[in-house]
Amino acid sequence: MAQQRNEPHRTSSDAPLPVHRGKELGRLLSALTAAETSRPAVVLLEGTTGVGRTTLLGEVADAARARGFQVAGAVTSTLDSFMSFSVVRQLFENLTAGPGAGALESIIGVRGRPGADHRTAAGFDELATHQTYDDLYRLVSGLADRGPVCFVVDDLQWADVSSLQWLNYLMRRATKLPLAVLLSCTTGVYPADPLQVAEVQIYAARVRIGGLTAEEVSQFAEPVLGSRPEPETVKALHTATGGNPLLLRSLLSTTGEFSVQEIPSSYGVEELGESVLARLHGESEHLVRLARTIAVVEPPDLGLAAEVAGMTVPEATDGADRLTRMGLLTGAGKPAFTHSVFTDAITGSITRAARDDLHARAAASLHASGARAALVARHVQCTSAKLGRWAADALHRAADGLLHDGDATTAASFLTRALQEDVPTELRTKLLVKLGHAESFFDPYQAATHLKQALEDIEEPELLLDVTSLLSRTLYLDGRYEDARGALSESIARMCASAPEFSAQLRLALRVTLPTEQSGEHDAAPDRVAVDWRRRDARGRGLAALVAEDLSNRGEDLTTSREAALAALSVGAVSIMQDPQRMMAAITSLIRTDELELALRYSSEAILEAHRQKLDLVFVLGHTLRSRVHFHRGALSQSVVDARLALAKAQRMNLHQRHPGRIWPMDALLSALLHLGDVEAARELVEPIGLTRPLPNSWHHTSLLQGRGQLRMRLGDDAGALMDHLECGRRLKSWGAPGPAVLPWRSYAAIAHLHLGQSLEAVQLALEELELAKKWTSAPSLARAMLTVGLATGGAAALPWLMEAEHVLRNTQALLLRATILVELGTTRWHHGQQKLAREELAQAKTVAERCGSLPLLTKLAELPPEAVRRSDAVPAAPASAGSPLTPQEHRVASLVAAGSSNDEVARKLSVSRRAVEFHLTHVYRKLGIKRRTQLAAMLYSTGSSR
Repeated sequence: MAQQRNEPHRTSSDAPLPVHRGKELGRLLSALTAAETSRPAVVLLEGTTGVGRTTLLGEVADAARARGFQVAGAVTSTLDSFMSFSVVRQLFENLTAGPGAGALESIIGVRGRPGADHRTAAGFDELATHQTYDDLYRLVSGLADRGPVCFVVDDLQWADVSSLQWLNYLMRRATKLPLAVLLSCTTGVYPADPLQVAEVQIYAARVRIGGLTAEEVSQFAEPVLGSRPEPETVKALHTATGGNPLLLRSLLSTTGEFSVQEIPSSYGVEELGESVLARLHGESEHLVRLARTIAVVEPPDLGLAAEVAGMTVPEATDGADRLTRMGLLTGAGKPAFTHSVFTDAITGSITRAARDDLHARAAASLHASGARAALVARHVQCTSAKLGRWAADALHRAADGLLHDGDATTAASFLTRALQEDVPTELRTKLLVKLGHAESFFDPYQAATHLKQALEDIEEPELLLDVTSLLSRTLYLDGRYEDARGALSESIARMCASAPEFSAQLRLALRVTLPTEQSGEHDAAPDRVAVDWRRRDARGRGLAALVAEDLSNRGEDLTTSREAALAALSVGAVSIMQDPQRMMAAITSLIRTDELELALRYSSEAILEAHRQKLDLVFVLGHTLRSRVHFHRGALSQSVVDARLALAKAQRMNLHQRHPGRIWPMDALLSALLHLGDVEAARELVEPIGLTRPLPNSWHHTSLLQGRGQLRMRLGDDAGALMDHLECGRRLKSWGAPGPAVLPWRSYAAIAHLHLGQSLEAVQLALEELELAKKWTSAPSLARAMLTVGLATGGAAALPWLMEAEHVLRNTQALLLRATILVELGTTRWHHGQQKLAREELAQAKTVAERCGSLPLLTKLAELPPEAVRRSDAVPAAPASAGSPLTPQEHRVASLVAAGSSNDEVARKLSVSRRAVEFHLTHVYRKLGIKRRTQLAAMLYSTGSSR
């Protein structure tokens, strides 16, 4: 019977399952048992070539069928790595037969891809692989409803990137499915995607298969020799082959009756390949040509093999039968060698020119037969021969599919090969655009080079808009700000007269992304593009993100800014992740418009999808955004955690020091550390940029400049702090971004003026901030401005401003700002004879400050008389959470210290000795991994111990 395509084949060269494999077989069978109880299991068999992995997988597959599993298998090859979802297609071929036969093609079919109707003029698809992965998962889930499922994949190292990504997605997602995934991987072979295979190794239970022992070699050889071999023979066989079953079988079958002296001292894979070549060379020229064609081309049927080899189909059939009798071919429907050793030996025995010719002939034949572009392209990719326009078209279409399916690297290699063909200028431009798009995911320098080349021949305005937008983003994220500004400016000039609406979009992108002090760039009002961003297609959503951020930068029309941000995210953060800048702009605008709950949801969605798809920059920006949301909500320790995760990832990515992905998380972390009171950690953080060094003129560096100003104020350098804040303001005003929601630099500068005794300047800045906040109408912006006016005014005159600020912020999520206002309001009331109201507000302030973990606020409260804050000498009632590493007594000590009590005060409240307090603190620091008292509040909150 012909072998089914979706079953791992068992070859004559792969040894029968010997007794000693019982342990490995038991591990695989236990995976089936776990799957039967809806506990998904993944097992990865690892071993050298010929050690028996395929046979073992076949045994388990049979056992799974006998136990009622739906079994599907896939066998990979080197050419399969060029085809997206090649392994996935094999796995689902038979499992989806019947009523669900069209399900797979509707998910990964060429014309059924999600987002196919949402392309830009340049052909930039929305990032939709998450939808493909989810749909495939749901297909598996539907199959699992009919009974347990067992996937078997042999030679995982050659699996295509898209399939590897989905297998990893499946392993993460499937937590309660009756699913067993059994894999094998050849050690010592470089995989198609090392990182994806490494992730498989993390999720899987790894089972290493070694060679046979000397006793097992004796058992293995006895049926072949007809009698038990002598000990010296066994020793020689074991020494020569290392106990490898494939090599043993070959050596035994070719040697027959032999003496120990006839056994070679070493018989490995190379010797086996040479023996196969020697046998082939004794055959006819036709047979050798057919064998070479099958080894190189990996044809799906004998028809293609015959055409490429220049033979008739009957001749090819006779040749295949002969190769099968020689034990080289499997004898299945698809002509394939019984082992990759034979394929490699035959392929390596012919010249590169001969291999090129075979692939060229295969590509031409498949093209003439109307085969899928991916099938044609993988052969074109393997030959350097120039084949013409049809070859470039096939590579272009295949690359389009690969890019959509998440394999940008292979797509780029296809497009690079397509550019080697003699093609007309129009097609060459399309290829350069698509190549730049693919390279933007992993090689921004080359991406920019190819996109610049494409721009030279683009005249169509819409295409010019799309390519310029991609080029400027690529240059920006590579830190080449002037080049990005130049690319935008040049295209704006080219389109100014012919396409003013597109020119306006680029001017908007220039203003939002790359600030300039040229006043002319500030004239592009959002209403020029209002119709476009409200369309809510792919380009419209990207444009909406720019409009939202631009309005919030200007401090104009909060309602429209919020509407535009929601339009940009209308189909989720995932839909805009392909453009990290636009994603960040949209979520940042939600934060500025006080939509913190939505900002938290979308940033978390981006983080999850970035983790699934290995989108490192999106991961960095997602955690940075979520850190900012946590900061505004008063969850300072969580803000620190997210910012540190983002910064650590940026460092592992080796992003340069000026890269936005490096600066944004540093800025978020700096703000959180300062409000936690960890000034020492904040100072260590900014050491690379220094406390006085000028910072570049970019949005991210300007934001960091404000954070540095706050740090300098905490360190007592009020004049230096004022310089940083005023420079912040100078830049923002010159860029046409006076909005108070961008950076409240006026409030911080006003405080610095007060510290320097310059009250008039402080009041002027505070009132200016208030007028702008009234125009923006955001509650946090208004409340902060009123707080600043109150502080600048001072005395009893401050009370109305502070009371109004507290009232405005009362029902918002801006917990940290509310705690700050309550502290100032309660303190001012206390000092002006309103003790009863002061106690109530200060009690609220203490509760909120403790919840936030803000040591500066708690310290300020501790400076008031004890009766003002109504300190209680009782032990805090809140118990440690179930997940806390601290004992109840350690938690009591830590809570009191975090609230500002000294060791002596803690000892008095708990009725213990000072030495006992110090003993408990030593254990608390060790368990929480901290070194200073100032870190306690943050860590208690992050572990849940403060709740």
